[in-house]
Amino acid sequence: MSAKTTVPVFFGTTEVVEEKRAFDFWRSTVMSAADLERLDLDRPFSASRMIATSPHGGVFHTVSRPYSLQRTSSHVRRDGRDEVGILLALKGRGYMEQGYNGCLLGAGDISFQTWARPGSGGGLSDFEEIRLTVPRATFLSQIGDIQDLAGSKVAAGPLNDLYGAYMRAFAASVPNMTVAETGIAIESALHLLRGIVHGRTSRADHELSSNALRSLALARIEHCLHDPEFGPASLAADLRVSRSRLYAAFSGGEGIAATIRSARLDRAHDRMRRARKPGLKIAPIMASCGYTDCAAFSRAFRQRFGLSPRDFVAQGGD
Repeated sequence: MSAKTTVPVFFGTTEVVEEKRAFDFWRSTVMSAADLERLDLDRPFSASRMIATSPHGGVFHTVSRPYSLQRTSSHVRRDGRDEVGILLALKGRGYMEQGYNGCLLGAGDISFQTWARPGSGGGLSDFEEIRLTVPRATFLSQIGDIQDLAGSKVAAGPLNDLYGAYMRAFAASVPNMTVAETGIAIESALHLLRGIVHGRTSRADHELSSNALRSLALARIEHCLHDPEFGPASLAADLRVSRSRLYAAFSGGEGIAATIRSARLDRAHDRMRRARKPGLKIAPIMASCGYTDCAAFSRAFRQRFGLSPRDFVAQGGD
């Protein structure tokens, strides 16, 4: 009696290399299909990923320190991939941006991407995710047109919890599955997903509602915080919308400039909190969040958090 043939499974981990080479290893091997930028320079980088592949699709289970990625037109032309990714966020915070859509991600959210178009995204904190990939034709027949969904999300909720429980069990079991069993499991996952996204309608001519525009703008802000020149004008130019329309999308709360400032300070705060080490250098963190003036950064940080950056670090980031 022959042993059953299971699907190929690959385990990528930074544990196999020296700590100082971990990010370069991850960038050049596991994540070679996109450009990566490390977001947290104050802690050693570490990441691991299980990849199970079959003709029906793949399952990726990733645990990682923060990084951002960008898939450019050259990446798309180079590898010719035509798959759809369905990302389930399990832990941490992140963002995704593709085409006319963008979103911030938290635990329980489900988001969508296509490898056939440029896009960007990443983890803004330590994160865990399970990603299901299927051929675009499969997604079209089972769910719908990925052009309407790429870069968007379905926010956490009871149905997402059901899908999440299924995907956790699937990811844990897939190393012992045959190709046929994997195909059945992927079809079942898409059946659950179809119920979750049912009722979403495409936007004619990619016309953006104010909520969708705001969501896309927030994702773009997270992607560009390192650039000190980034502001409301460059945001409107990047999104190819008028400044008046962009300001209207933010009219119900903080303005655009205040939103960008808050995002810069929150990222600096998170980086200092995560580092938790004596003698932490504040200047590199400040610069990575788009600040060029130490005094202005210190004043803004104190105003938002009640402590100067130096005092915050001295107290251990609590």
